[in-house]
Amino acid sequence: MAAVKFGSITVIVKGYYSNNGKAYFQRAVPPDLVARFGKSKISIPLDEGIHAAVQCERLTQKFKALFRSLRNDPQLTAPDIKAAALAWLGTYGLAQGDANHLTLMPSNWEGTFDSTPHLNAFHEAVEDDYRDGNPAAIAAVTALRKPLPVLLSEAFEVYVANHKKGNDKEFIFAQRQHWKKLIGFLGDISVESVDREKARNFRDFRLSTGIKGTSVERELTVVKAVFNVVRREIPLTMSNPFESLTIPLNPENPEEERDPYTRAELTTLVEAALQLDDERRRLMIVLALTGARLAEIVGLRRQDIDLEIGLIEITPHAKRRLKNKASERQIPLLPIALEAMKRQLSEANDTFAFPSYNKHTKTSSDSASAALNKWAKGVVPDKTMHCFRHTLRDQLREVSCPEAVSKEIGGWSNVQDVSAGYGKGSSIDVKRKWLLDAYVWLAA
Repeated sequence: MAAVKFGSITVIVKGYYSNNGKAYFQRAVPPDLVARFGKSKISIPLDEGIHAAVQCERLTQKFKALFRSLRNDPQLTAPDIKAAALAWLGTYGLAQGDANHLTLMPSNWEGTFDSTPHLNAFHEAVEDDYRDGNPAAIAAVTALRKPLPVLLSEAFEVYVANHKKGNDKEFIFAQRQHWKKLIGFLGDISVESVDREKARNFRDFRLSTGIKGTSVERELTVVKAVFNVVRREIPLTMSNPFESLTIPLNPENPEEERDPYTRAELTTLVEAALQLDDERRRLMIVLALTGARLAEIVGLRRQDIDLEIGLIEITPHAKRRLKNKASERQIPLLPIALEAMKRQLSEANDTFAFPSYNKHTKTSSDSASAALNKWAKGVVPDKTMHCFRHTLRDQLREVSCPEAVSKEIGGWSNVQDVSAGYGKGSSIDVKRKWLLDAYVWLAA
């Protein structure tokens, strides 16, 4: 580890070594692996400048994976094995494709290496592990002939590097969450191994979790975009397995996802939530009686809540963006929701009203959705959190609430005659009057 100065910047870099102005990555081989590895010390030339620090960090991780592979770590992942293989090659000054003229049979170690000292040294070091079936050794030998397959985790980095919003942290975070769902389902497999059948299976799995079809469609849009970029930039000859992949409707009830709660169902759900009276159930109550989007409620901060007036203010912040300009609004809290919010704030020792879903850099509306839907479906089957918004719209329509006011409450984007900004449009008292009328059967 060394303190390295790059211009006015000083960086602590593990593995960095300088000799006569030339930068190197150096690392000792663990004593128990020296005999098998063929070297006691690793030394790899680096690029100049700040890039050397980045290279050192990457090489450190690669050699950690390599040493783990030599110790037959059963927890090695596909990225670990690939990293280990490339580290092994780099140790001997080799890269993918350097020996594509060689013939190495999978069942034994046959064929003659040419006179290149690097290849001969690599051969001696890797032979025993190759024969023993070490996955990193096999991958390293394979890589000599042709580049190893691009993994799904690597594909996303290619996407980021070639996207106009590649420096937008919020955008990349949101996109990565969708992509991680694909890796979680398929594993970190090669891009080229993802076929149409796997794409359909992933789609069907996401739909089976109770997620709204339009949400799954948004996820697939991101996945398709990543595949398109990778196919173009690598490049790959495969077709995009997610191209024109449709979201099938439920043949028994195509509108099932959009069905609102009946009054009886909503009453049952709210009463059940009141009985448990914990963070998750209070969140449910506020969500049910405001008709707001889940992320809007989950991301509420203390400063967004006025308990005296009885309102919440939906506004964007670092952890949660809003869908559109119309989403910025004030919503009155009906009595039940107000009491639930008071109890929650009295217990939540945090900037956020619902801290369980704000522990990371982004409001975790997906985890909230999964938790709430799981519980709610045990009380009222075949409904999801988004049904609250459809319930709100229907209840306001039943009491003849003016369309403009209805849209202001719900944050729907096609408001034309009023502004959705703070202090504009309908007053909070007007909104409260219509909400009370709409939920008079429940809110008293």
